[in-house]
Amino acid sequence: MRGVEMWAAAVCLTVLAAALLRMVCPEGGFSRLLRIILGAFVLCALLQPLGELVQSLSRPEQSYDDAMEQAEDFTSQAEDRSGALMESSLESLIRTELVQEGIPFEKIAVSMDTSEEDRIVIRQIQVTVSQSQDVERAEALLRESLGLETEVTANET
Repeated sequence: MRGVEMWAAAVCLTVLAAALLRMVCPEGGFSRLLRIILGAFVLCALLQPLGELVQSLSRPEQSYDDAMEQAEDFTSQAEDRSGALMESSLESLIRTELVQEGIPFEKIAVSMDTSEEDRIVIRQIQVTVSQSQDVERAEALLRESLGLETEVTANET
């Protein structure tokens, strides 16, 4: 919007300067040439934004490359965020299942990655339970309820 205001001010100043020049110049053979020159000058002031538009359009590959780079960055960020969201959701689901079954745990770690087909793949799920007698129970619970193969270890201290 600021550009339009500046352009309008420049056009007004150009027209004002052209009118003042016409008033100060004497009539005669030179006045006709002066009117043509001033008309061209005002026309150039009016068409200046058009010239800038054509100049910006003459470099479309640069703006296209910039747009593609921004799109790739956005896609990468979206994939990272969706992967992190899926990891935390899966951790929460496992936590809920273990709490409902009354299995005390210390740590849940989910590792996910993006495959070549752009799918999110669970690489590894590690659960550390507090007591060694809960290892098999936790593995069976997660396999049955979630359908996940989980590496369950005990950390008795």
